[in-house]
Amino acid sequence: MSSRPTLTERHTDATQQLILASAVELLAQADVNDVTARAVARHAGISERTVFRYFASRDAFLDAVAGAAAQGLQLPPPPASVQALREYPARLYPCFEDKAALVQSVLHTELFKRVREKVISQRWPSLDALIDSHAPQCSAHERRLAAIQVRYYLSATTWHYHRFHFNLSPKETVECAQTALRLCLDGLNPGAGAPIK
Repeated sequence: MSSRPTLTERHTDATQQLILASAVELLAQADVNDVTARAVARHAGISERTVFRYFASRDAFLDAVAGAAAQGLQLPPPPASVQALREYPARLYPCFEDKAALVQSVLHTELFKRVREKVISQRWPSLDALIDSHAPQCSAHERRLAAIQVRYYLSATTWHYHRFHFNLSPKETVECAQTALRLCLDGLNPGAGAPIK
C-alpha cells in the first residue's frame, strides 16, 4: 500500500497553503486592521466559502494564520547558553527589521495573542532554564522576575517600542536590549558576565 498523498490530499494541502500564504501577505501590507476570511479569500482569488471548507471555524482559521505568521517571521532558535543569550538581540531584532510590516500588523491585530502564544511556547522554557542555570544561588522568585525581564527584551513589542516610540536606529535598538540583558544577568550573578564594552 502506497503512503504517497492522493491527488485530493495534495489539492487540499495546496489550497490550505494558498490561504495561509495569502493571509501572511495581506498582513505584511500596510493598513491591515483585521484579518478576515473575506479579505484573505479576495486576496487569494478564491471564495470565502472555500476558506471555511478548509478551516472548521473562525478560531481554527485564526490559529492557522497565527501559526503561518509566526513561521513567516523566521525567528532564530532560542539561545542555548548565557553567552548566546547576551548576544541574542543581534540575531533576533534583525528578523523583526526584515519583517517589520508583518510584525507591526501582528502587534496591532487580533492575531497578536495567538502569535505570541506560538512563539513563547518555543522560546520561554529555554530562557527560564538558562536563567535557572546561570543563577542557582538566587531565589526562585528572583529568577522568575529576571526571566520576565529577559522575555521582555526579547519581544517584538519591545523592539517596536524602541524603534518607533523612542526612534532608535536598528543598531541602537540591539544595543539597548543587549545592555538591559547584560545588566539583568550580571545583577543575578556578579562576576559571571562578559566585560563591559
